Amino acid sequence: MPLPMHPCVAIAIISTLIPIGPVVAEDAPHLATLALVDKPWAVRLDVTGFRVLADGVKPDGRRYLFATDDTRSIQLSVTLQSVPEPATEQGCLLQLEHVARTTRPAADQGPVRDTRRNLTLLEYVLPATAKAPAEQLHLLACTGKDDVYTDIHLSQPRGKGSDAALLHALLDSLTIVAAPAPSSLDHFRAGSAPYLQGKFALAIPHYEQALVLEQANPTLDRSLWQLLIHNLGTAYGRTGSFERAKATFDYGLSKDPANPIWHYELARTYAGMHDREKMLQALDTAFFHHRTRQGDEQMPDPRQDLSFSRFMSDPAFRRLAESLVQPAI
Repeated sequence: MPLPMHPCVAIAIISTLIPIGPVVAEDAPHLATLALVDKPWAVRLDVTGFRVLADGVKPDGRRYLFATDDTRSIQLSVTLQSVPEPATEQGCLLQLEHVARTTRPAADQGPVRDTRRNLTLLEYVLPATAKAPAEQLHLLACTGKDDVYTDIHLSQPRGKGSDAALLHALLDSLTIVAAPAPSSLDHFRAGSAPYLQGKFALAIPHYEQALVLEQANPTLDRSLWQLLIHNLGTAYGRTGSFERAKATFDYGLSKDPANPIWHYELARTYAGMHDREKMLQALDTAFFHHRTRQGDEQMPDPRQDLSFSRFMSDPAFRRLAESLVQPAI
C-alpha cells in the first residue's frame, strides 16, 4: 500500500537541496570541489573572491554550484550531470551548438575546441535589456569524463573592468581531483533527488548510507536528521518494506519519543502491515503528542488518508478518527 508523503515535507526537502552558502566573499584562496556521490573523482575550481550562493544537488540529481564575484560583477555556475551513455567531446559540441543556435541574437561564432584544457567553449554577447542595462558577455565551457558532463557558465557585463581574458583565466584553474569521501549530507542530497521524483528504490541506498554515517558520527543539523528518518521510513513504506519502515521510525522515536509525525507515519506503517490494534494505538499517540506540543504544524486528516483505506469502514477507526480531528474544547 503506498504511503502518501506529507506535502510540507516535500517543500522542506526542496529547500534543503541547495543550501545557501556564506554571505561574504572568500578573500583567502578558496577551491570549490564538486563531485557526484557515486564517483571517485571531482572537479575543482578556484573561486577565490566569489560568494557562494548555492551549493548542492538539484531535484533532478544534477550537482550544482552558483557563485558571484561582486567586485568584478562575474557570475559563475557549475553543473555536473550524469547521463546514460559515456560523456564525449561530440556530446559537448552538440550541446553548445544548440545553445549557439537558440541564443538571441545568434552567437557570432559556434563552439570551439580547446585541446590544451580539454574543453569545448562557446562565447557570445547578449544585448542590453531593461533588466540588464549593459551588454552581457557569456562564456560557456563543457567537458566530459566517464558518464558525466561538467558545464561551466561565466558571465560579466561589458564595460569598464570587463575582460573576456579574465573569464578564460578562471577556466585555467579547472582540474580533476580525487573525490573526498561522501558525507552523510552528500548521501542525503543524493537520495533526495530520486525521492522527490517518486523513485523510492533509488533513494533508499543513499538514505541508508547517510543514516549509517550519522549513527557513527552525527553531523546533520536536527531538521535534516529528522527529514532523513522521515524520508527513509517513507521510502521503505512506498516500496512495501514495512518491517524496515517500522524499524526506522522506531529508531527515530527512540531519539525523539514525542515526535507526532513519526507516530503518525508509524500508524501508516502498521496499516500497511494490516495490524489494526497497533495502527489505532499509534494514531492516537500521534495526535496526543501533537496536542501536547501545541505547535503550528498541521496533522493529516486520517479520514482522507489513503494509507488507512482498508479501515475506512471500521467503526473503531471511524470513531477514533472523528475524535482526533475535532478541535479541542
